[in-house]
Amino acid sequence: MFKHAIFVRDDTFALRKIVCLMDAIEFLEEWPVERRGLLHAAACDTCYAAYDGRKSVESAHKTFTAWARRVGVIDNVPVAPHWMTGPKIGGVNQPMDIDG
Repeated sequence: MFKHAIFVRDDTFALRKIVCLMDAIEFLEEWPVERRGLLHAAACDTCYAAYDGRKSVESAHKTFTAWARRVGVIDNVPVAPHWMTGPKIGGVNQPMDIDG
């Protein structure tokens, strides 16, 4: 799993969330052959090497991100602050104990 998700848009402009090596590998494999280049090959090699344990997941994350930026598919989706997505302490549907 990546520490931080990478959001990319595919050829249909659908937003995809890349959260792990397999997501990155699948996205790279789906990339049109005629649009591949040296950076694509480097991203593939690094992701495969990380999947096999020969390189770090972090290096695969960095290489995939660099490739996605270079080809213009990365999307900077704002991350919600932790206080908006954290666990709920109390809820509207929970009864209150007013007797103490």
